[in-house]
Amino acid sequence: MSKVKRAPARRKPTRRKSPRKQTAAASAPRRFRNWVQARLRGARYSAGNAARLITGLAAALVLLVLGGFYIFGGLDDLGVSAQRMAADRTAAMGLAINHIEVTGVEPDHVSEVAAAVSVFRGDAMLTFNPDAARVEVEALSWVREASIVRLWPDRIAIVVEPRSEFALWQIDGDIHVVDRDGAVLGEANASDWPDLPLVVGYGANAEAEQLIETLEHYSDIASRVSAMVRVGDRRWNLRLENGLDIKLPETEFGAALALLAAMHNERGVLRLDAESIDLRQPGEMIVRARSERARAAGLEEREA
Repeated sequence: MSKVKRAPARRKPTRRKSPRKQTAAASAPRRFRNWVQARLRGARYSAGNAARLITGLAAALVLLVLGGFYIFGGLDDLGVSAQRMAADRTAAMGLAINHIEVTGVEPDHVSEVAAAVSVFRGDAMLTFNPDAARVEVEALSWVREASIVRLWPDRIAIVVEPRSEFALWQIDGDIHVVDRDGAVLGEANASDWPDLPLVVGYGANAEAEQLIETLEHYSDIASRVSAMVRVGDRRWNLRLENGLDIKLPETEFGAALALLAAMHNERGVLRLDAESIDLRQPGEMIVRARSERARAAGLEEREA
């Protein structure tokens, strides 16, 4: 007889015990903490609103004040005052002018340059304007160019290029020493400057540099020139020591001088006892005899 096994009895699922309800004494600290946190959040929110309100009112007040200055013309004065205050503060911190260095000039001109700059020991570096000071220095008659920089924290460097004697300029019977730009450096006696070329006529001082530098390439011609005469402020005549006039064209006088030098090497034209050599036409040379020699030869005088 088969045995019938009985199935094991099912175990009832165990129920988790629910935590005991907290007592009033245990929950009191939590409620107090929540209450404090809520009050802090409210205080921070109120403080943020108050800060935003104060900031907005301050900005509005600043705009109102600036608008008043602008309307009544005091905004520039306010900016100048603020800039002066900042400059004084930085000067007190060590950014003040204590040294002025001047180079490129003779010792007796240093004080003149410093006076033109118009700065004093202790002035704020921030208020010093190098460009304005450069204009004042270059206004001196003997200064050709100047460069001025601030060397922080307390030094100003001034480099000056003085004008140098370049030529003698004769105008209305007076003779002046001029530099290569034509600036007058002072009156002079021609015998005191035997090595300087002489230019004559209106505009000759400003236009002499190119002609003089071109003549340096033609020593045979330059050594015979006693004066360079500006004609109608358009072109040049070269007056040689023997009285011969070389008439140069308005433009391309370098080519004309090259032709003259070549003809002198071949035929010695600079030694001619003539009145003028006309080079005003490109590639041509017209020699004009002196009037007395022309009359003696029975030649009719024509204007060159």
